[in-house]
Amino acid sequence: MRTESRDYYEVLGAAPSASSAELRASFREAVLNHHPDRAASSDIATRRTSILNRAWAALRDPVRRLHYDHALETGREERLDWPLDDGEVTRPRPPRRRRIAPGAPSRWHQPQWRSVAGFRVPAEVFMAGPVAQERWIVEHHIAGEDWRDHSERYWLRYAARHYADRGRVADWIGALERMLELDPPLAEITSAGLREAYIAAGEELRGAMVVAQLSDRHAPGSPQRRWAERETRVLLGEYRDQHVRRGAPAQRAENAELLLNFLESIGEEPSLPDIRAAIAAHRRAGNAERASELVERVAAAPVTEPGRWFSLVQLLTEAGQLDRASRLLAEIARGDHPAALDPRQVTGPLRRIAAARARLARARRRGAA
Repeated sequence: MRTESRDYYEVLGAAPSASSAELRASFREAVLNHHPDRAASSDIATRRTSILNRAWAALRDPVRRLHYDHALETGREERLDWPLDDGEVTRPRPPRRRRIAPGAPSRWHQPQWRSVAGFRVPAEVFMAGPVAQERWIVEHHIAGEDWRDHSERYWLRYAARHYADRGRVADWIGALERMLELDPPLAEITSAGLREAYIAAGEELRGAMVVAQLSDRHAPGSPQRRWAERETRVLLGEYRDQHVRRGAPAQRAENAELLLNFLESIGEEPSLPDIRAAIAAHRRAGNAERASELVERVAAAPVTEPGRWFSLVQLLTEAGQLDRASRLLAEIARGDHPAALDPRQVTGPLRRIAAARARLARARRRGAA
């Protein structure tokens, strides 16, 4: 019996690019065409049906078909002997695909290079370890370059770390802000060290403004928005601790106003520590009227948290309004504000009352002296 060598797709009469549905339809049509009832020779029909089932069993399975397609592309596919009828002429064979010789180099395979932090480094440098890799990257990609000329996030990220290690704070912040313009993912932003850069530069307000702008890009309640809001508060708290609670009296008072104005500009309510620091700064600078105005601002605000009653007593004490603080503390002790004495809502209310009385006594002694 004469035979012809065919691949699985030629057996089914389908193209290698056929979809699963087209492949199934080709198989069914081939089975009907070569059924023994329609064939001149039942022996040939039986063998053809067996070969059709074998090809279909291989190509119907997606994984087996994937492996077969790979073998077909490289010229290593398995072929089947297709029986021929008497007088049937063999078909002309298409030119076979060129086999890829083992070990033949590919233009995509470049073993002389390795990837480190997005940069291509020579293989011998890669094998020398992280110190050699960093030295080579800095020498060939970072040194002599200006971050303003780059828009690759991997480059800016690496350059920012390089600037930070060498104390080049202005370039450090510039590279980070340039990277933020490219709208990187949250994981990249959180690992960039924005907070550390602005604190190192003493530009916490600028950092808070940049992070607040990042917050506006995202929907309320999203992880990005929550992270940005948290970082903004941390930067503002650092500004308060470094520039409002420390320094020359006049400068502290000016910085306190900058902080309050900034919070107002972004629609944030100043926290009690912010107000307390501002009152202390203005009192030290001799701005008693502004300090009193801030005290009244806090006192007039509704108390929404039970623990805030004790904070208000402390603020009045620090502001020098001792009689007013004493009256408020007496109201708390009498139970006029019952939530403040509820241990389920306030930790250690009696201990807080005792601490507030001790602070008042110390403040009176200082005033008498």
